[in-house]
Amino acid sequence: MIIHKIRFQNKKFPLREIEINGIGTVYLSTVSLNENLLDNKGKYVSDEAIKVDEGIFYFVSDEEISLSDKKLKRIVSLETL
Repeated sequence: MIIHKIRFQNKKFPLREIEINGIGTVYLSTVSLNENLLDNKGKYVSDEAIKVDEGIFYFVSDEEISLSDKKLKRIVSLETL
């Protein structure tokens, strides 16, 4: 398991790359990042926020981002497929 970092608004957030059967390689990050991409009305805070969001397949909790690839795959598959 390798956890990368993505920087947005001078903050670092965890980023995971996993392979999902039937979909391919996807990026996951945390709900904390997603909350920073949007304002309190649910609108993107910037054009950069839109680009970041487009690159993330799914947002998991801050605790879940550290789970094994197998567990993350299960969570994402149950929520998206």
